Amino acid sequence: MADILVWPEFLLSPLECRAYLNPFTRSGGRTLGGTKPSVRTDLGHWRVDLMGVPMTGVDRRRAWDAIATYLGGTSGRIAVPTWAMDSAPYASGNEEPLVDVPHDDDSLFDDGMPYEQGAIAIRSVGVTGIAATQISMRVIAGAVDLAGVRFSYQHALYQTGRVLSLEGDIVTVQVSPAVRAVIPADADLEFDRPTCVCNLLDDVGMQRSMNADRFERANVSFVEDTQYWAELAAGS
Repeated sequence: MADILVWPEFLLSPLECRAYLNPFTRSGGRTLGGTKPSVRTDLGHWRVDLMGVPMTGVDRRRAWDAIATYLGGTSGRIAVPTWAMDSAPYASGNEEPLVDVPHDDDSLFDDGMPYEQGAIAIRSVGVTGIAATQISMRVIAGAVDLAGVRFSYQHALYQTGRVLSLEGDIVTVQVSPAVRAVIPADADLEFDRPTCVCNLLDDVGMQRSMNADRFERANVSFVEDTQYWAELAAGS
């Protein structure tokens, strides 16, 4: 899997993040009785709107413009955070911060700093194949109620539905959209800071102005890069 640029969530943190699934349905039109039955043809794709990103300070403006140049319109791809701390399965039931920890041998990075580890630790149980619509997970640290939460694996973003089974610390849930790429057994799933690989919604989506008072809040919209997953599945 190619390296993907990740949106700098702490530098360009929005006031509001709207991440939602766009289901794909088809309808044959209205019946004689006036109803309009629809059929869901797939499990949809993600749209992510970052609203009110502060453009205060040279570092934020330069980061924004550098990302815009890197993406070059809708053809570029980036992994976008989809903040979900309000519904994440924290063990305490409340938002918990990332934890600073050393490596397994108690060593630190070369600069003497620890690395950040999420408060939630949940791993996959068994191999989950492409197009699967359910997944089994083992809860190591966190709440076992995994209905209606978001997680990601290698920047593929998912949202769980109802719990299908609960056996001890192993939970099986519905998941949407259909699994984008194989999730191997015992894979660490990202619940603290889930991300979604995306394209800009339109070519000029990262245009910004320069206000006289040097203060601006910018908005940007992304759509899931489904072509990336199709290419990955095809081995290209």
